[in-house]
Parts: sequence; C-alpha cells; structure tokens
Amino acid sequence: MASMSLKIQKFEFENRIFISFGFVLLVCGLSFSVFAAEPETAVLLGTALGIPARLSLAAGHLAAALLMAAASFLRIWAGSVLTSRRMMSFKVKTDAFCACGPYRLVRHPIYAADYVAFFGFALCLPPVGLLLPVFLFVHYTQLIRYEERSLLGEFGSAYAEYARRTPRLLPHLVRLPRLGEAFGEEGVTRDGLRHNALYLTFIPGFLLAALTGELAWAIILGVPAVVDWAVVHTKIGTAKEAAAPARKKKVFADILYANCWEDPRPDRLALAIGPEDTVLSITSGGCNVLTFLLDDPRRVIALDLNPHQNHLLELKMAAFRGLSHAGVLEFVGVRESSSRRRTYEQLRPALSQQAARFWDARERAIDRGVIHGGRYEGYMRLLRKSVVGPFGKTRLVREFFETADSAERARLFRERWNDLWWKLLTRVMLSRRVNSVLFDKAFFAHLDRDLSFGRHFAQKAERALVELPVQENYFLAYILLGRFASERHLPPYLREENFAPIRDRLDRVEVVTDSGEHFLSTLPDSSVSKFNFSNIFEWMSPAAYERFLRETVRVARDGARLVYRNLLVFREHPPSLDGVLHSQGRLAKSLQAEDLSFIYDNYVVEDVRKETRT
Repeated sequence: MASMSLKIQKFEFENRIFISFGFVLLVCGLSFSVFAAEPETAVLLGTALGIPARLSLAAGHLAAALLMAAASFLRIWAGSVLTSRRMMSFKVKTDAFCACGPYRLVRHPIYAADYVAFFGFALCLPPVGLLLPVFLFVHYTQLIRYEERSLLGEFGSAYAEYARRTPRLLPHLVRLPRLGEAFGEEGVTRDGLRHNALYLTFIPGFLLAALTGELAWAIILGVPAVVDWAVVHTKIGTAKEAAAPARKKKVFADILYANCWEDPRPDRLALAIGPEDTVLSITSGGCNVLTFLLDDPRRVIALDLNPHQNHLLELKMAAFRGLSHAGVLEFVGVRESSSRRRTYEQLRPALSQQAARFWDARERAIDRGVIHGGRYEGYMRLLRKSVVGPFGKTRLVREFFETADSAERARLFRERWNDLWWKLLTRVMLSRRVNSVLFDKAFFAHLDRDLSFGRHFAQKAERALVELPVQENYFLAYILLGRFASERHLPPYLREENFAPIRDRLDRVEVVTDSGEHFLSTLPDSSVSKFNFSNIFEWMSPAAYERFLRETVRVARDGARLVYRNLLVFREHPPSLDGVLHSQGRLAKSLQAEDLSFIYDNYVVEDVRKETRT
C-alpha cells in the first residue's frame, strides 16, 4: 500500500504541470458552460454583506489583482532562489534544499504562491470555481509529501529539523516583520523574473475587469503569459540532464571531523561559562560541546549544518550514558577493543532514527573506533604515512615527544626534520590542489589566490614541534602518531576526572542540524550568552559574514561573548558593527599564544554591548 502511494505521488510530481492544467481547464469549462448563469463568488459574498452586485464584482476583481500581485512577487522571489532548472525539472531535485530568502518563511513558497493566485481567480468565477483551489490543495499536498520524503531521505535530520521549525505554506505571523531582511538575503534575479512571471499580466487584466465588469480582460491579458510559462517549463523540465550529475558537496557526504581540532582551553577561559549561560557551539566532532558541560552551563546548543557531525555527537553521548569511562575509551578508539560492534548494538536504542541509520551503514568506522572515522582524520593518516613512515622519522617523532627542552627540539627540527623530503612534501601534500581534492572547494572560495598552503602549514608545524609543549599536545600526537600519546593527555572530555560531570549534564545538550543563519533567525532576542563559532566564517562572503554577525547580535544577551578562529581567511567584525561588537584583542592574543590547536592563524574574542548601540 505504501509502495503504491509512493508511485502515485511520483507520477503526480513528474506530471504536475499537466495535472494542474487539467484541473484549471475542467473547472473553467464548468464555470463558463454548465454554471455560466450563476453569479460570481465575489458577488455572492458581497450580497451577503449587503453590498450591491456591481460593486461586489469590482471588489472581487480588485482583490484578485492584489492576490495576483502577491503571488507574482512570491513566485518570482522563490524562483530566483531555487533557479529555473531546478524548479522546472520534472524529477525531484535533492542536490540541495533551500533555507534562505522566502524559504526562511515557508518550506514551499512556490506552491503557496500558486494557491494564492488560484484562490484569487476562483473569487471571480461562479461557486463551482472554488473547486479549483480545493483540487489544487489536494494535488499540492501530494507533491509536497513526495518532495519532502525525497529531501528527508537525502538530508535526514537536517531537513527534519528545518521542517520542524518552518511552516509548510503559511508563514508564522511573528516572522512577517522580517520579510525585508529575508529579501535582502536573497533578492530577485533575471532568471527568476523570466520564468515565474506567469501571473504578472493578470494584474492589469483584473484591474480592467474591475472597471468594465468583464472577466474577459483578465483572461485575454493573462493567459498568454501562462501558455508561455507552460511551454518553457516543458522544455526545461524535459531537457536531458548533464552527462555527469553534479557531485555532492563533500562536507555533507560523511563525517568531516571525528574530533574537534580546536583547543577548548582558550575557549573556556575566554567564554567564562557559568550556571546561567546558554552556549551556542558548532558541533564539529562534538568534543568541545561535551567539554563545555564541565563549566556547568544551563544549556548547550550543538549546531551543525552537516547532519553526520550531529550523528557522531549523538553516538558519543550515548556512550557516556551507557558505558563506564573505560568502556567509552575502548568504544571510541582510545584503547584497543575487539567488541565495538557489540557495544554499538547496546548503544543503538539511545540514538535517533536518522543517527541509527547512519551508523548501521558504517560498521568499519565502528570497528576502527569513531574518533578515527572522519575525512580529516583520514587525511592525517595519509599525511602521517607520507611524513613519518617511509623516511625514517618514526624514531625522530619519539624524540620530539620525549624532549621537554624547546632549544633541543629546535635543533632536531633544523637538522633532522626540515630535510628535502619535508620541503617537497609541504609543496605537494599540503598544497592547495591536494586540499581542494580532499576537501570541499567552499573552504577555499574566499581565500587569497597568492597564499602558499605549503609554506603556511610548514610554519605551523614548526611552531608545534618547537615552541609549544609537545608532550601534552594531543592534536600533534594524533597527527604524528595516529593516537593520543598517553591517557594523561587526552582531550578534556575523555579524561577520567571529567567523565561523571559530563555524563550527569548530558540532558542540557540540544542537538540541532541547520544552517547557522536559519537557526539564529528562529531564536528569540537576547537568548544566548556565549557563542563558539569555530572557523565557520571562512566559508562566508564578507556580506554574508556581516549579516550573520548582525543576527548574532540580535540573539545575544547584552554582555554576551563570541569566540571564533581564522584558519586561512581573515575575519574580524567590520567597522559597521563597532557600536555593538567590541574586540578583546589583547585577551585573544594571550590565549592564542598557548593554543595547542596550532593550525589556526587568528583567534577572535568579541563582546556584545547592546546598550551602546546608536
């Protein structure tokens, strides 16, 4: 039965233009033939209110013109964001889902626009014309179910969370005042105007109908645009797809980071989290989200656009709830274990349905230990095999970890590490080209083209090996050894003394899969006091970065604090936000000097001061 329902929905979606036109032709045929002598719905409504028929009809035509204008604006705007090739495809597109512009307000603005337009048209037909919005509502409900089922299957909890927070067709009244802000985020494009103006010429037609009392004007002026749209829609919708489908973004393909690669110590010192704080943190590997629980916050929101990062956090939390400290270390991959798959079956009931499906398909990652299962960790394995193994540096690495004297480590680096192979390697393995293959190109979209990746990371490696304390640097240990050097120097969330407080506070963690921009838009004013944004701003254009910060300021309590990092792209708040964001540069520099996560180029600490806003 479910299979048959899905087949029907698929048929309706892939033939939606013909089905919609069929409903329109059927209802219009009945209205202009069988029920031609019946008064228009607008006239009946006006008569019931004591308004003369002629005036009621004119009011109905004017209302239809206004509804057509609203529908045109919404459809053109939504079509601009979605693009004609995606919107007009006869197959459902699951390469991305939109959560910006009109999609902030409702999940299906194009269907909403069509429904508004057809309801306006129905007002000017006999009562049988009301079947038109009824038929289309039933039809669109089928389309929405099929489309959302497809998107949910592709994006899992990311789309489920978006659907939970965003209404289907009618926006929440509290969001309407922010219409201008959403339009500023994504405006109208030429593509959107050309392929979504099908109701636009109905507007002058209904205005003429209001003056003359003749609906024919609306039909004469409006129908040609609809026919043009139908022809173009069919051409684009039936066009052959490109020979090679667009590659999915790597950042959504799997777990990118199985561990957090930011040192939580400077973040905790900068944020100074307390019992009354609500903390918003990027999930990443989940390590630092759990570490923040040590500071006894009231609430921690773990936010990530990649649903798989949140699946990882869910599994780590389930391990804390269901295992001893020793069991956690064995299961995640710190200690050796041959029973991880059996342990996973024990933990599985505590996972969400989406997380369970994800991990069910990744037995190899479970067997290896989940802290070794990220794309970045795979890159570290490749780098380690290239640097340490084949050129006799295994013993040298041990010497670095056994040597506390920085001067001696400097000599080791100069005389034995910084050889011809290392110099060649930094130009190949750490090059922009290799990184672009291994990671999503969005990481590098706003990067200075002249930046030398190899030179940059070689300098960072030298600082880690020579200047920073090596023995306690679990980031460096994992990169060079493929494991943590000792259980005395684990990430804070995995240390034995921290196990009980973290386990006892897990219910304070709220896991959210969403874009930062959209999720912030759902939060009330002055609701978050601490923000850890990792290095997400490097993905953003300067304009998007400023919009994000403005939304952060709205959500932040007065006196809230933000921390974030720059890896390769410099980002600190623009001068336009000087009135509300105040950089704590001296504090940031002192904390960065001791930051064990040595790869980052800049550390930013900023305070929100709303009372100084002008």
